Amino acid sequence: MKKLSFFLIIGLLIFGIVWFYQNYIGALSYSLNPDSESRVIVNIKKGSTASSVADLLLSEGLIKNTMAFKLYLKQNNLADQIKAGRIVLQENFDLKTIVDALVEGKSDETAVTILEGWTLRQIADYMEDFGLTTADDFISCADSCAFEFDFLPDGYIEGYLYPDTYFVNLNSYSDEAFISRLIRTLKNKLSDEDWQAIEESGHTLEDIMIMASIVEREERDESERSTVAGVLWNRFDNNIGLGADATILYALGRTKGGLTHNDLEVDSPYNTRKYRGLPPTPIANPSISSIRAALYPKDTNYMYYLHDSDGEVHYAVTNDEHNANKAKYL
Repeated sequence: MKKLSFFLIIGLLIFGIVWFYQNYIGALSYSLNPDSESRVIVNIKKGSTASSVADLLLSEGLIKNTMAFKLYLKQNNLADQIKAGRIVLQENFDLKTIVDALVEGKSDETAVTILEGWTLRQIADYMEDFGLTTADDFISCADSCAFEFDFLPDGYIEGYLYPDTYFVNLNSYSDEAFISRLIRTLKNKLSDEDWQAIEESGHTLEDIMIMASIVEREERDESERSTVAGVLWNRFDNNIGLGADATILYALGRTKGGLTHNDLEVDSPYNTRKYRGLPPTPIANPSISSIRAALYPKDTNYMYYLHDSDGEVHYAVTNDEHNANKAKYL
């Protein structure tokens, strides 16, 4: 009986040593997903405890168990050193690297989110606010850096900077490399079928991107975008001015707000109430939803649309119907 107890104790001791090594010592230098470079953004709230942070990391698949994490913090007197904020971590980080980032309150990378429908100027201002560059430098690079993409138009890149969340290394950021990533993402977002449809559409990619940018700014509801695109293409095909207020706002250097009578008379090729056809360039950087709406527009007889005070869109075939909608909804 004593011998059995002895071997039982020895077995438990060995088990404990193995567990301690695998779940604590091993965790310091081995990650849960060593082959993954996927990023995870963790939001550490002010006043978070070691236990709540441990639970968060476990739920995100960054650590194997919470006990090893809390034990490491306790042994290194770091339990109250974790800083609040949004931290970018990688799935291949080991426990020590994770803790170092949480204690510093930052990582080598940051998440940069470019919103759908932003203009080049809005992106540039946002990047300056992030402290990664200056708006003037960003725009200067957009105008003068050499981007090796054969589908880009000559002279501008407005409209080709794909809106998405990007992870940027703070130690190696450059405007040229980042802008190239945005353009490359656009190229990759378009499927082989999309590129084939562009070839067969009867429109150039440049025309489609210009139309997509107008759709992006004119219609927030994704389910309505193909219909709005169909209306705008109908007007384009019938040599009727597009009459899109978003293009006039762009001419005025704005992205929102009402338009006065004087605004509507601005002499600019972007004023689609005054000039027929498409404006010279996109007026924003559109989402894939708007690009595909412009590429695959809904086939209707509608020639007009307007939005009521709730943002709901109303269509009309004739000008009389459109005027009736104005009287009813505006």
